[in-house]
Amino acid sequence: MKNNFYILSIIILLLSGCSYSNYDKKTIAEVTTSSIGGYLGYQLSDADIFSTVLGSAAGFIIGSYVGDYLLKNDYYYYKTSLLQTLEKNQINSSGYWKNHKTGSEGTILVKNYFLDPECRLIEHRFIVKKKTSSFLDTACRNNDGSWAVN
Repeated sequence: MKNNFYILSIIILLLSGCSYSNYDKKTIAEVTTSSIGGYLGYQLSDADIFSTVLGSAAGFIIGSYVGDYLLKNDYYYYKTSLLQTLEKNQINSSGYWKNHKTGSEGTILVKNYFLDPECRLIEHRFIVKKKTSSFLDTACRNNDGSWAVN
């Protein structure tokens, strides 16, 4: 019985690899933990379908959190570039960041000053999975010299 399960799992994995090639770390974590949760639910409840589905759903939720944690690497690159760009203290200064692990990238552009150059109007452009998005934001210097993005 277990050999059939393993063979079926390998066949499904190989066939699904041909049909969908846009996997990221979050998707892989969700699918893996959902499969493990379903398998554990199946084994621990003597093949009860409710426990199998419940185990799979719990595994998916856990995988979602793990995947979110794995994708947070983009924020490090973005934040580092943002702080360097804000410290240049010039209108139209820009910064670029790229996470080679995920392929995500973006630019930061200082558009203008306000409140005696202690605040900046900045434009963010993100390219994630070949989809571009941009938005305007503000950043102001705190009394301790650090930057706060609003």
